[in-house]
Amino acid sequence: MQEVLIFILGLAMGIVTSISGGAGVFGIPIMLAFGLPPVNVLALNRVSDVGTVFGALRKYHASKGIDWRLAAIIAVPMAIGSFIGASAVIRLPEETLRYVIIAGIGVGIFFLLRKAKPKAAQGNRLSWIGLGLMLIVGVWSGALAMAGATFAVLVLVYFFNKTFLQARSTDIAAAIPETLVSSAILIGASTVSAFALATMFVSSFIGAWIGSHLAVKHGNEFIRKAMVSVALVMVIKVIVDIMG
Repeated sequence: MQEVLIFILGLAMGIVTSISGGAGVFGIPIMLAFGLPPVNVLALNRVSDVGTVFGALRKYHASKGIDWRLAAIIAVPMAIGSFIGASAVIRLPEETLRYVIIAGIGVGIFFLLRKAKPKAAQGNRLSWIGLGLMLIVGVWSGALAMAGATFAVLVLVYFFNKTFLQARSTDIAAAIPETLVSSAILIGASTVSAFALATMFVSSFIGAWIGSHLAVKHGNEFIRKAMVSVALVMVIKVIVDIMG
């Protein structure tokens, strides 16, 4: 029965993450409600991300939105950050994590609502600030696995002058190493069964296939609105947790 619930959840997470990122905001609490140990939840959440990047890659590649050169460059700091974040996640007090999440989300919502206007002529300009932020995104994703893709898209839009569709497409390709790195660390520390991991991977892969088709079909504004919605849900959840 638990595997059936994981399949349904993975399907939903794959759809959301492939479009905007941030599925961990509802995926993690739901899996905790299943009674799973926290480290198992983090491992399953990261495996969902692995299924998502592979499930969405083909459609985003077909859209010609992936900047492969940039993806290869930013994949390095993201993977390094992911290793650091996944290795350190159990060392931060829960209360500290909550306030870190609120601060990060607040910055993210500001830029999401600001409605970026990329400059096509500068689309391939390399930003060292952007690379530094991608390292932070990697740490965030490796540790929390919650909206890392959302923030990666924002960095690509504001510091590398990509449209939302180009940014999401490029991040999907760049995220492959970092999701594999943190997944390996978390799986190694967990007791989750191979069948549950496979179920999460397959269902997220299918969900990502669906989500990537929707994102490519509806374009930049659809992706931006989805990101705003996920960010607002995150804010509400964290505030409720603090008040509770």
